[in-house]
Amino acid sequence: MGEKYFTGLNYTLGNEDTSVEIALVKQYKPQSIFTVCGSGGRSLPLCGDAQNVSLSDLSKEQLLLAKLREATYKQLGHEEFLSFWGYFPYADNNYCESRKNIFKKLDLPDDVRNFFQEVFKEIYFKSLLYLGKWERTFSILAKIIRARLGKDFDKILRFDDLEDQRNYYKNKFPHKRWKAIIFLLGNKALFNALLYKGDFIEKNIPQSHFAHYDNAFKKLFTQDIAQKSFFLHLVLHGKINSLAGVPVEASLETHQRIAASKSKISYLNEDLVTHLSSGQNSYDFLSLSDVPSYFKGDLEHNFMQTIRPSLKPGAIVVNRYYLRKSNCNLAGFVDISKEHSELIASEKVQMYDICIYLYEP
Repeated sequence: MGEKYFTGLNYTLGNEDTSVEIALVKQYKPQSIFTVCGSGGRSLPLCGDAQNVSLSDLSKEQLLLAKLREATYKQLGHEEFLSFWGYFPYADNNYCESRKNIFKKLDLPDDVRNFFQEVFKEIYFKSLLYLGKWERTFSILAKIIRARLGKDFDKILRFDDLEDQRNYYKNKFPHKRWKAIIFLLGNKALFNALLYKGDFIEKNIPQSHFAHYDNAFKKLFTQDIAQKSFFLHLVLHGKINSLAGVPVEASLETHQRIAASKSKISYLNEDLVTHLSSGQNSYDFLSLSDVPSYFKGDLEHNFMQTIRPSLKPGAIVVNRYYLRKSNCNLAGFVDISKEHSELIASEKVQMYDICIYLYEP
């Protein structure tokens, strides 16, 4: 397989639990939304009652993927949507022929159809869901983790009662082997080699990489039923392995809301700072993903001021900081994260420091 076409796809499932942003949109009811696109799974679920939703990404391939996702949300029923993408329980490769037939009947822009026609030709109409670089990296990591944990590698995912799960984690979980795995895999050099190609985030949080990951996984193992975390499924299985682990973007409620939405969706192939600094559009909700964690120098310090021309008074800005929290000028912004602490604690990845800001110029 030449992998000529799909190597440009960094994310096809995604690395964020967008339930936080969905809940905030439902609470604040914004009319104009700006969001980093990603796979479309983190961005399209923000559609609903908003008049406009703008999806921004530097990767043309990610925008094409989001356009395909939009079409499947709006043109397919929920079960057909799940089978096309390969969400559990349609996760194996027994649906290649039906996926091919669904793809043929979708009404798609020419650029989307042409691109994914070539992708599907390469993968023989297998699922797109785990095709991205990020997802394939975790497929590799999961094999290593399974080998080191042994036959009960996924026992933490088998509980329906939180107290039983906590008791197992406290008394019977293989802590020493797990910590050895985090020490082995949770480091900059490995992620650079497998995924980031030298562009891994320059950490500025006081914790070590090991302490950060160890603490995040402890939260996932003890704060909620572990099998609800699609991220833990990826870590241990390399794929989602139960209905409980299917992420919010594939839920029936999300599917129905997007299918019924009248939001005008715009796809922007430009970086968020360039777009937001122009002031060409005004937004009252912004979901910037972990993009600010990659900023350095003057850009890191000033970006929250730079984007102000595109913010309406009262706008909500959601940043997900990963290993690096921006030292930025927050004049005109109020950090309201503590008001949403329970929502943030329920997030199913727990690798991010999620900050929620209210714009009050």
